[in-house]
Amino acid sequence: MSNLLSFKISIPSEDGFVGRECNNPNCKRYFKIHQESFNDDMYCPYCGGLFNKNELWTQDQLSFAKAKVIEEGTAHIMGKMNEIFKDAFRSTKNVTYKSSGPYQKKYVSPPVEKKMDAEIQCSNCNAKFQVYGTFGYCPCCKYDNILIYDTNITIILQEIDSTSDKNRALRHAYNDLVSTFENFCKKKNTTGKSYNFQNLDSAADFFKTAFSKNLFANISNSENEVIKRFFQKRHVYQHNHGVIDQKYISIVPADTAQLNTTATLDLNELKDATVVLRKILLNVI
Repeated sequence: MSNLLSFKISIPSEDGFVGRECNNPNCKRYFKIHQESFNDDMYCPYCGGLFNKNELWTQDQLSFAKAKVIEEGTAHIMGKMNEIFKDAFRSTKNVTYKSSGPYQKKYVSPPVEKKMDAEIQCSNCNAKFQVYGTFGYCPCCKYDNILIYDTNITIILQEIDSTSDKNRALRHAYNDLVSTFENFCKKKNTTGKSYNFQNLDSAADFFKTAFSKNLFANISNSENEVIKRFFQKRHVYQHNHGVIDQKYISIVPADTAQLNTTATLDLNELKDATVVLRKILLNVI
């Protein structure tokens, strides 16, 4: 009879969703995938890295599994030792071996999975997954479409609504929206050439050159001004402490009177920009 110990460890799920952690050391972000959507290989929805499903365990899940192995192994060893001592003393007349009884395994608390911002079902492969914060990919097929943009906008607006420091949240939201657009463009860029996708003119040049597509097709002059003003406000907050400079004015001349003042951030302006940017993305998807 083999003395090999074999047993299963079940990682609990929450409504069918199982926590995953990106194995890219520069990402390591947490997400969830529905157990019915598991593939042998899956993508990180944030960085897009491809990993085997066994490379995506969270640290809490690994700690839980290790503790379960220790308890099961200890119980197995103690049971075998009892059997050995019983056999050793069975034929001994003057010595009696009294077993301490079966090893009482300690309870190991299962990992507590994190609450997420959004639940998505991919329109391409129907995989169901949950994310925290903005993301760029379906973890099962790496498909990206306008649904991902819409979900990211919902997450951005929820974060603003749930905080008491609206101005700080708006600064992050302006940055997140531009980053969402930048990430979309980077995924499309297989030319080997470098483009600054935080700059709308550079992005327009890329889509015209690589795909013969007009980034600003069907975008009115007023919408063009909305999105350029939005991008420039984000730029000065990232690089000039929020102060409107001459470069900003050269791109949005309508704001000339605001030169050398601090740019104001506004929730309605953000919402208007999300609508325009969505139309822009639909021109090139």
